[in-house]
Amino acid sequence: MSDEDEPVTEIAAPPVLVPETSRLWRLTPALNLLEKSRQIAIVPAETEGVARAIATRADPMGRDWRDRVSFAADSIETTERHVIGDVIFRSIPQQPPPKPKRTKKA
Repeated sequence: MSDEDEPVTEIAAPPVLVPETSRLWRLTPALNLLEKSRQIAIVPAETEGVARAIATRADPMGRDWRDRVSFAADSIETTERHVIGDVIFRSIPQQPPPKPKRTKKA
């Protein structure tokens, strides 16, 4: 009998449990609202402190989202379940400045 003919034995393993929540935290810049673009973080977490820590750890730009002076936090309760630890960074472009009005020449 070759190795290919032998049945594959299955190894029973417990299911993987991931922490979930229905609460999302939206972290937004409280300062520097006049930047060319600004980024917000949407983080599933049970508490604001945990959300800020997760965003800080995941931010590729190295921002410290734990700074309560620089970043405001709002919590949103949803009907869906979200995996704790996922982070969505979203850039919001600033509105372009208004174009200067031309004056009529007399």
